[in-house]
Amino acid sequence: MDVYLECEIKCLAEQRELMIAELAEIGFEGFMEGEEGFSAYIKSSDFVPADLEELLAAYPLAEVSIKEIAPQNWNELWEQGYQPIIIADKVCIRAPFHTLEKEYNYDLVIQPKNTFGTGHHETTQLVVELMLHENFNNKTVFDYGCGTGVLGLMALKLGAKQVSGNDIDKWCVDNIAENKELNKLDHFTFIYGDLSMVVDVEPVDVILANINKNILLNSFNQLSKLIKQDGLLFISGFYETDLEDLKQGAIKFGFSYTYHLTNNSWCAATFKFETKH
Repeated sequence: MDVYLECEIKCLAEQRELMIAELAEIGFEGFMEGEEGFSAYIKSSDFVPADLEELLAAYPLAEVSIKEIAPQNWNELWEQGYQPIIIADKVCIRAPFHTLEKEYNYDLVIQPKNTFGTGHHETTQLVVELMLHENFNNKTVFDYGCGTGVLGLMALKLGAKQVSGNDIDKWCVDNIAENKELNKLDHFTFIYGDLSMVVDVEPVDVILANINKNILLNSFNQLSKLIKQDGLLFISGFYETDLEDLKQGAIKFGFSYTYHLTNNSWCAATFKFETKH
C-alpha cells in the first residue's frame, strides 16, 4: 500500500472550505474535519513541500503539523466515518455505500469525491431545509457554484423541470455526471467556469448560491440578470453576523429579504427578486 502523509491544520472556521479546495488542487486526496480545523491526506510520493508552503503563506494564523501514517484501507476507514445526513426528517443525503434504515420523502445519493457538497456542512443542510418550504414544481433553477450538484439535484427531486449549474473546479464535470446517474436524474446542465461563462442561460425561477459572503456581494448584479421577476434566491456560505451586509448588498439589485435559518452560527437566507433592471 502507498505511504501517506497526514497534514493536521488548525484554522479559522471560515477558512476551512477554501483551504481544502486549494489543497485538493496540489494533490491532497482526502480530508477529515475536526473541532479546530481538519486533517488533509496525500501520498508521500505526491507531496511537494514548496507547494504547501506557498499555499499556507496566505493563511498566517493557521497551525500545521505533518506526520507519516501507516498504510491502511482508506476506503474502509472513509466509509466507517462517513454517515448519512438527515434533514428535517424528510431528506436523506447519503453515499452509494450507505443503506437506508427507513424511508424518507427524498433520498439523495452523492458520491463523495470531495468534502464540498456531500451534505455534511451546515450551509448545505440549511439551504435544503429552506428549499423544503418552497414549491419547485416545474421550476427552472440555476445552481451557482454547484460543486457535486447536491442542491441542484435536490431541486429536481422537489419537482424542478430543469437545472443548470456552474463551477470553477474541473472535478465537478465527472462527479455531477455520476451523481445524476446515481439518482436517475437527467435534467441538469453543467457549465465549467465562473459567472462570466454563464451566457446562454435563460432567466430562471430559482437561484441557489451556497458560496461565501464576498463572492455573493460581488455577484448580486449578475444574478439579478439571471432570474425572473418574483424569482427566489437562496444564499448561504456565511455567518449570521454577515446577514445584514448581504441584505444591504442584495437590495441594491432588486432582491428583498424574506427569511433565514441558522445552525452553529452559519446562516442561509431566502430573497425574492422584485425589480428588473
